[in-house]
Amino acid sequence: MRPTMLELFGYKFHAYPTMLAVAFLTCTLLAVRDVQRRNPPIDATPQGGLWAFLGGLFGAKVYWILQYSEPKYLWHAFFVWEGGLVFYGGLIGGIFAVYVYIRVNGFPMRICADAVAPYLALGEAITRIGCFLNGCCWGAPTNMPWAVTFPKGSHPYWQQVRDHLLTGTETASMPVHPTQLYMAVGLVLAMFVMKRHERTPHAPGATAALYIFLYGVIRFTVEIFRGDCARSVVGMTVSEAISLALVFLGAAVFLFMRRLPVGTSLEPQETIPDEAEPPTANEP
Repeated sequence: MRPTMLELFGYKFHAYPTMLAVAFLTCTLLAVRDVQRRNPPIDATPQGGLWAFLGGLFGAKVYWILQYSEPKYLWHAFFVWEGGLVFYGGLIGGIFAVYVYIRVNGFPMRICADAVAPYLALGEAITRIGCFLNGCCWGAPTNMPWAVTFPKGSHPYWQQVRDHLLTGTETASMPVHPTQLYMAVGLVLAMFVMKRHERTPHAPGATAALYIFLYGVIRFTVEIFRGDCARSVVGMTVSEAISLALVFLGAAVFLFMRRLPVGTSLEPQETIPDEAEPPTANEP
């Protein structure tokens, strides 16, 4: 655990926001390079990443307030630096912001979604390393040989004190599942699966649907080992319920896309008027 990654000229660079910034910068540049290399190339710029960053932060904060606070405090969503972020809110906010950016610039929606999907997985994988260093999103107690402990004063430590698993005199938490690293590994594997799928013939939008399916599977599985979420939705956490819905949604859309002829696009096509025929001379 290393909540502060480094201190430079009196400024502290905290692990989670630093890794979040690295993820957005790296994956934005990779996604822009990808779409610009397509045939035909798409004239996207890193500005789309800025839209995603701001929309993701705002959405993550709104989701956190709705889940852990009260709607009357929604105005606090503008204070993103105060902490309290939830990935699903960030995903929704980021997707909406990028949707607006793509529509404003007239780019092909599904082709852009396919290009961005693998880097969306990579970006969250990088961010989950920040979660691990910060000590958030921790796992349930376990005796597995790869279990990790967090120091006294960390989020897992005080959660275990509140759950009466510790007395508060111990110097470290009980060993827990490193769920942050589970997510990181799963998302990197998902990225490679999507990049491989991108090299196969498919209708535009299939890779984006594959992301929805793979993310739902990974998140639902990892949630089983989480120790920081209450199970309040028919015996599941809120994230488990959302993840299960994503599994079915992603599978349905992916199978539908795979049934379409290769190269088929569902994007609305601009109607190009036929070239007008030259006027004929009037006969005498």
